[in-house]
Amino acid sequence: MNLKPCPFCGSHDVAIMREGKSDKNAAYRVVCRHCKTRGPKTWVQPWHDTKFVAQGQAEAAWNKRPGRRETS
Repeated sequence: MNLKPCPFCGSHDVAIMREGKSDKNAAYRVVCRHCKTRGPKTWVQPWHDTKFVAQGQAEAAWNKRPGRRETS
């Protein structure tokens, strides 16, 4: 996985973490281990073949950053 550093503290110590007790009800989010910033949760859906779909969605949500606004 190719996670961007934390947008708040700049740490590269970020990881996708699982929440939930069973694979069927699991949710994933990216967490900065340095400042504890958390990305949005993504849940494993019944139509997903594997948990990797939810993990990929968590990665995409974390890596999505607003673009720079150009000023004239």
